[in-house]
Amino acid sequence: MRRVLCALLAAALLLPLAGCRRDVAALPRGREIEDMELMQTLGVDAAEAGQVAVTASSGAGDGPDSGATVVNGSAATLSAAVLGLQSEGASYLYFGHVGQLLAGEELARRGLWPTLDYVLRDVEMRLDTALYLVRGGEAGAALEAAARDGSAAGRLEAMAEDAGLLSGSARRTVKDAITDLYAQGATFLPAVTAETGLPAAGYGIVKDGALAAWAGEDAARGINLLLGSVEADVVELPLDGGGTAALRVVGASASVRPVVEGGALTGLTVICKVEANLAEGDLDLRDEQAAHALEEALARVEHDRAWAALSLARELDADYLGLLSRAALARPWHKAALENASLAGLELELSVEAELRRGYDAARQEG
Repeated sequence: MRRVLCALLAAALLLPLAGCRRDVAALPRGREIEDMELMQTLGVDAAEAGQVAVTASSGAGDGPDSGATVVNGSAATLSAAVLGLQSEGASYLYFGHVGQLLAGEELARRGLWPTLDYVLRDVEMRLDTALYLVRGGEAGAALEAAARDGSAAGRLEAMAEDAGLLSGSARRTVKDAITDLYAQGATFLPAVTAETGLPAAGYGIVKDGALAAWAGEDAARGINLLLGSVEADVVELPLDGGGTAALRVVGASASVRPVVEGGALTGLTVICKVEANLAEGDLDLRDEQAAHALEEALARVEHDRAWAALSLARELDADYLGLLSRAALARPWHKAALENASLAGLELELSVEAELRRGYDAARQEG
């Protein structure tokens, strides 16, 4: 299955280079825009008797009473279920504008490959569609809940734009999932719950195409740290003299190195560096001892988060962080030892260094 999907992905990426002519039979028949309903979000769930349930939602209109259009149906395959939705709407349902795809938990545990394969093959769907898992619920219920006061598209688009402010979530696409699953057998996908507002709920860890576990709050934040996807995260720490300091984490980076003994891979060393600013707190940054103590406290907090993410990868034997490939890039002469290696049983060593920037606040105090 992976080889087939990889070939299809490569063909999809090379299609624009193949020339200007394309078989017109592969394209949907042209229609007037006023006769079309533009679907923006698609939800996929497991149904009875091995079937798949599909829910599609448009965006919300401009008026106060013009909510999103939501239609649903089911069939043995996703393609048949989506085609069957055409009988549910007053207009032709167009899926070329689908920007978000939600998969319910039960379907994700059953396996995501059929859903990913559908997006890869369908002429209207796009590989840059954002992919979400619905933690503890169904995608259809999530779309219905979002339609009560707007649309799922509006909420998820806002979440994607604010991804830098969400230290435990990030936008991931269908293409990201397919690429990771083919390259390293595992990936991670952002999760939401089927409640009004579709609140973020960490990440789901997908191994061999199926949901294997959920990453809790600490592990989700650790994932972002280890991938350097932190633009703003506030960590509150007690001060020795009383009160609380608020540190805004504004950057992170991580490197991975293999530990090889006798030609065999025995472990991985991960070094994570974190940068933060003092957002609040009665602290004179010119006091080197106090500033260093705060840096150490921040390093301990971030160490626990990153360790939660690493431990989950080893426990599941799922390299969703791409640790082995990153180690191979750092030490290419150990590539043979890293190929087809397993995270299970490896010794993981993690060190976290935190730096408290002495920028604007320090300059203001000195002045």
